[in-house]
Amino acid sequence: MLLQAASAARDAPLLTVLGAEIEALLAAAGASRMILSRTPVIVSGGLRTVVIEYRHESQPAWAPAGRFMDINHHLVVVSVKGALAAVCASEPAMRDRIGKNLTAARPVSRSTVETAFVGTRTKALWLNGIHVRSDAKADAKTLMGSNLELALDPLGDQSYAFNAVRSRVPLALSGGAADPVIGAAPAEGRLWLNRPSDWNCFVADIETILDALAVALAGPAVSRFPALAQSVSDLAQVTDAYAVAFVPPDLLLEDTDATVRDLAVRWAFGSGFVVTPAAGPDMTAAVTLEGVALGDLTIQPIMANGKVSVTFAWMTDPPAGAAGRAEFDQIAANHDWLKLYYGSGHTIAEGHCYVAAVSDRWFPDYKFKNLAGYDLRMEKPDVRRGHTLALSIGEPKANGQRDNSLFGYCHDHFRQGWLASDDRSMELADFIHISEAGAVTLIHVKRAGSTGVRIASASEYEVVTGQAIKNLRHLERRTLADALDAGRNLQIARAVWRDGVRQPDRTGMIAAARALAPDHERTVVIFQPHLTKTEHDDCKGGTATPSRIQKMKQLNTLLLSARLSASAVGATLEVWVAA
Repeated sequence: MLLQAASAARDAPLLTVLGAEIEALLAAAGASRMILSRTPVIVSGGLRTVVIEYRHESQPAWAPAGRFMDINHHLVVVSVKGALAAVCASEPAMRDRIGKNLTAARPVSRSTVETAFVGTRTKALWLNGIHVRSDAKADAKTLMGSNLELALDPLGDQSYAFNAVRSRVPLALSGGAADPVIGAAPAEGRLWLNRPSDWNCFVADIETILDALAVALAGPAVSRFPALAQSVSDLAQVTDAYAVAFVPPDLLLEDTDATVRDLAVRWAFGSGFVVTPAAGPDMTAAVTLEGVALGDLTIQPIMANGKVSVTFAWMTDPPAGAAGRAEFDQIAANHDWLKLYYGSGHTIAEGHCYVAAVSDRWFPDYKFKNLAGYDLRMEKPDVRRGHTLALSIGEPKANGQRDNSLFGYCHDHFRQGWLASDDRSMELADFIHISEAGAVTLIHVKRAGSTGVRIASASEYEVVTGQAIKNLRHLERRTLADALDAGRNLQIARAVWRDGVRQPDRTGMIAAARALAPDHERTVVIFQPHLTKTEHDDCKGGTATPSRIQKMKQLNTLLLSARLSASAVGATLEVWVAA
């Protein structure tokens, strides 16, 4: 846990008071926990550390009372540098109790942890839905991958906030790896790392982490994953409460004990709330648990120091609900399991207030091509008498001038590796390119709607985008090779080149497709020059008219959906437009 001093205490005085508070919390846990030792202050570089060892006795949940006792030995390490502290605890339940009850220091803010320890090339994301519960949408979900920034759905995932992440962070830790993978739960001010090899590496890593934290505190906050829901810093706009749900965070189930897990399941699936909104974020709710009425509850969220705390008070107390009310009070005191939903679009969950991300995301992979000398209205070359399209692509026209069609541009652009056209009904792409490095690119071409002033238009891209999506299957090496082979006797099969030199047939290219590595690079290109860089920049910069900007937003939405489909098969999507 990463902490920041709540007073003017620094270094040794802060360490002293933190150690004393943690020992008091261990003692308050009762006879089941016994402190065995506490080290003197250990100084390493600018870091001061104490280590508390204790024994925890607990009865197995499966055993008859008094028959067996499990004995576990645990460790709490408290390190301080300046006004910052790190607490490492081997017992999850005690770690959570320490985090909630310390007064000398408070958890570092979510935004600071996110700035310092959420990096790039994300390997895992734990997402928590801020939308109202629905049979059609998961409350929470976990994603695993190599670069999850590209796997997020900018439309479908905007109602999820991330509560934990594993990503590559530019820190030099003791393991020696460049940009090590670090786990972070920003809302809880927590990190988790690979286990250091020895004590010296451990304290060196802690000092590195606290130094990085200090840098983040001194600089501007950085918000990651803009496609996801974002936290807000005040409750001024939070109104019109309409729903409450018990949704224990997915991360909790990994390391909590069985008793708490059973409690979480009981309330997540057995509780019900009928909400009546009050002023601002406040509300009242009639609460039931497994069909038993517990009473009417007032719920009042308050934000302080970047965290939302929620106060509860029972207005009515029917006798049959006494046990359930006591259980609720216990949960409310120890866990942030309630989600509060508002008509203003906000959700309060796990001590933070979130609002869904803005749905208007910008497509990131427009490629601006210099098309000077090419006719943007001419998709394919004119076919001379006695010739075929296959023999006209890239060849001089009747007047001796070069092929200045968009097909001609593709021919001129891909001068290295294998290139073939498959322009026909049920085509797999207008062009297929296999580079010498074994990367596959499928190019889908459509002429511009005009050559004059052109504004963004989703309709100009709908047909070619649909064509690109339905042919994603041909990025796979076996499917690609089979499709090329199936059309080898067609006229268009003579449109094939290697390193810019026309080949008699597709034999060599089919062999190259079959020889591709299983994990070969995949790219889909939509070549539609109707959009210009000028129009793109005017819309993005806000200088275009509202009508033009709206059309650009529609185009972005169309292409973002296609990009997600391409990502699902391991491909990137590029859209070539006019410079």
